Amino acid sequence: MFNSTGNGTGLPLRNRTVVVTGASRGLGRSMARAVSAAGARVVVTGRDMAALEETVQLIRGEGGDPMALALDITDSDATAVVDQIWTETGGIDAVFANAGISLMKPALETTAVEFAALMDTNATGTFRILQAFGARMLAQGHGKLVTVTSDIGIRGSEGWVAYAASKGAVIAMTKTLAWEWAPTLTVNSIAPGAFATDINAHLFAVPEIIDAVEKAAPLGRVGKADEIGPLAVFLAGTGSDFMTGQIISLDGGIQRS
Repeated sequence: MFNSTGNGTGLPLRNRTVVVTGASRGLGRSMARAVSAAGARVVVTGRDMAALEETVQLIRGEGGDPMALALDITDSDATAVVDQIWTETGGIDAVFANAGISLMKPALETTAVEFAALMDTNATGTFRILQAFGARMLAQGHGKLVTVTSDIGIRGSEGWVAYAASKGAVIAMTKTLAWEWAPTLTVNSIAPGAFATDINAHLFAVPEIIDAVEKAAPLGRVGKADEIGPLAVFLAGTGSDFMTGQIISLDGGIQRS
């Protein structure tokens, strides 16, 4: 149905098929572009089909030919989309469970509804994707699963209680599934710090916030979205074959322990 960009040499993900959820924008889009440029056949999913089409056009402009499908990871019928992906591709080598939402709000102002929404998307939704693809990968006999958590899920941060709790759950799932699904599958996680993406634009528009972030990070700046790409390629490829259960911080050094 779609062709790999990996017909030449020097492409580490040649002949591999990779799924990226939440690829409509931001870090998901950057990971999708990177794995495609590395030779993978890429399947991109998201809720915002107009934004997802922008991702598709960018990848096509770079020589790829992605498959795009609407997918809401909070939908209990999301497994039907996974079935479709699996059938149309013939199998998946790596999945980046990236889709998620964010909320910056003091604990005493966070409602139970808001807290539940973060957990439903970031924790339960991520588990739904891992479970659906994991079952098929186990039957297939190989596969790499990569979650996307956050440095805040590791260290916590004032004003992020619901988000931190949901991303902490992703870390716990990653480590648990790494044990449960070994040695057939590997399960690792990327923990980004502050990146200049659409989801953070309203925060970084506040001078005090961007100043505080830049002062807190040893590298003195926020990340650029395309800086996650090389790590995604590594985790989808053979270089990470002896790695599982790892939470990899990509945060400018703000996570110090």
